Amino acid sequence: MSFKTAISVFLAYFLLFLGQAWALDVNAVRIGGHAEKERLVVELSGKSQFRAFVLQSPDRIIVDMDDFSWKVGQLSRPSVTLVKDVRFGSLGGGKGRLVIETSTPVIIKSAFAIDKANGQPNRIVVDFAKTSAAMMKEATTQQMGDMNGAAQPKNARMVAPQKDPEPQEKFSPAKAKKLIIIDPGHGGQDPGALGVNGAYEKSIVLAVGLELKKQLEKSGYRVEMTRSTDVFIPLGERVRFARKKGGDLFISLHADSISRSNVTGASVYTLSDKASDKETAKLAERENKSDLIAGIDLSHQETDVADILIDLAARDTMNQSRYLAKTVITTLDSNNVKVLDTKYRSAGFAVLKAMDIPSILVEMGYLTNREEVERLSNSAYRVRIASALKASIDKFFQKK
Repeated sequence: MSFKTAISVFLAYFLLFLGQAWALDVNAVRIGGHAEKERLVVELSGKSQFRAFVLQSPDRIIVDMDDFSWKVGQLSRPSVTLVKDVRFGSLGGGKGRLVIETSTPVIIKSAFAIDKANGQPNRIVVDFAKTSAAMMKEATTQQMGDMNGAAQPKNARMVAPQKDPEPQEKFSPAKAKKLIIIDPGHGGQDPGALGVNGAYEKSIVLAVGLELKKQLEKSGYRVEMTRSTDVFIPLGERVRFARKKGGDLFISLHADSISRSNVTGASVYTLSDKASDKETAKLAERENKSDLIAGIDLSHQETDVADILIDLAARDTMNQSRYLAKTVITTLDSNNVKVLDTKYRSAGFAVLKAMDIPSILVEMGYLTNREEVERLSNSAYRVRIASALKASIDKFFQKK
């Protein structure tokens, strides 16, 4: 064999090895709460054998599988969960390990794999529940899965679990820098509401958005804005932007108008297939016409798309959005930002349809009220609003 041939063969095997070493991707990790258990779902790019078991000191669930590349953007979990931390590492020998640290002793109730089907990826599912320290200690001698002859759930085989690997990288939901998507409404040829003092909604909300971005980044958050200048962005593009970036929160900023000039106060909205009241329905209709103002007619598909998205809405994401909305209202009020009597509302806002991201729409006040539009035109008042929003975001993630 010539030297050139030997090099070619070596490179071929080397590239093949690399391909095999990273043939599996972990694309998502989701945790869901149920009545008597919690469920861990690991989404994979392909099939993998696995084994699942528990260890103590600290309490944790171990899931071993084929060695993998970590592609998780954000961890999806309920606001109240037994999961304290998630980390991963390599065991060597083509095997990888996922470690789910818990805040209390737990026991695995079932563990199984689901093959790719109906548009859903390959998944490993582990159901677990709170237990006593003594019961967890007994369970450390058991494992479930199909790796290395692991027993099926009904007849768990007694084995000696391997020691945790040193994690190559730590993924801590509590400590990771969260990505906040700020969406200043309207822009460009769509001015939004017109204030009685001549101020445009698009300019006011952009100013608040830029101030909020500054405060969040100073606190260590990552921030992306759907627009940072006076440009028009279609509603659908705003949603796609948030999902592409993998945002942890989506906050759309607006200012309202109404025929009754005496109405003042901020309010917060979340997505719903049914408006909470007639005024909210009218507002959603106005906001959803933003694309039409710019000459982009999506009316032929919007109803069908809305119906599908609402049907697919994740209950936990909706609950998180509602919690965030109520937190924002409370914090605005405590920061001397005037709020409406009916503070929290819901309707079918097109811009809130990033169904896997907790999303709210904040109406900061009414530009049809002279006193309120003057406040919103004042930079100090806008800083106050941004500070309240930033504090609300802090509270939201502290609870998680």
